Amino acid sequence: MEIKCPQCGGDVKVKEGETFLTCEYCSSAIYIDKSKVVFHYMLKATIDEAGAVASLRRWMAGSSTAKGLENEARMTKTEFIYFPIWYFKIKQADKELIKIQPASPSPIPGIKSLNIPAGDFRFYGPGDVANPAIKEPSVLYSSALEWLKNEGVDATGVSQSSLVHIPLYVFNYNYGDSPYTAIIDGSSGKVMAAEYPSKQELPYIVVGAGAAIIFFLEGMSMDFPQVLVAYFITAIFVVIAAVYVAEKV
Repeated sequence: MEIKCPQCGGDVKVKEGETFLTCEYCSSAIYIDKSKVVFHYMLKATIDEAGAVASLRRWMAGSSTAKGLENEARMTKTEFIYFPIWYFKIKQADKELIKIQPASPSPIPGIKSLNIPAGDFRFYGPGDVANPAIKEPSVLYSSALEWLKNEGVDATGVSQSSLVHIPLYVFNYNYGDSPYTAIIDGSSGKVMAAEYPSKQELPYIVVGAGAAIIFFLEGMSMDFPQVLVAYFITAIFVVIAAVYVAEKV
């Protein structure tokens, strides 16, 4: 069996069962899907595990996570993988869009919105074949294309499609009695997490609701300009209460 190289058009011989090939004429890496022959790239990891841990700790110390999470989280497992995605360039009007679809079933949140720097691509090479960190693709090109259509993307505008393996650090950790997972993009340091220990919302709701009730009562019972003075004094106490809650929660 022979296929045409998408780069140079040369005839590339394919043995039964082969999916990852290299063109003998132009050295392009090729992936053979049942419905498409595409270029196959690897995205360079620009941060190491220590950098990924630093990104995770900064995220854990952020404003949306539980207070003290960066110190109280207990790491249980760390894994580095190259995750497969379908990478589409799509021409729409005078613009070129980049769309991403996972090439393997995964609950990774935010993967479709990753900023993939094409300048850091390299062809999949012979040295990658035995790399245990590389996850095999299992989602067909045609399925990924159908997902694009379901998202309202005009698939007729696809000008380039590739299979790309992107570097991800997977961190499993426990907080309290519950396990969580956070995934770090190895090319940007972006943190992706479907579930995580978040700040308790009830204290903020109580402060906000209490402030609204007090402002309403002051507005109904006072005349101008006394009400302005009352509003100002109340606002000071609301700010103090909000700061106290932010420090404690």
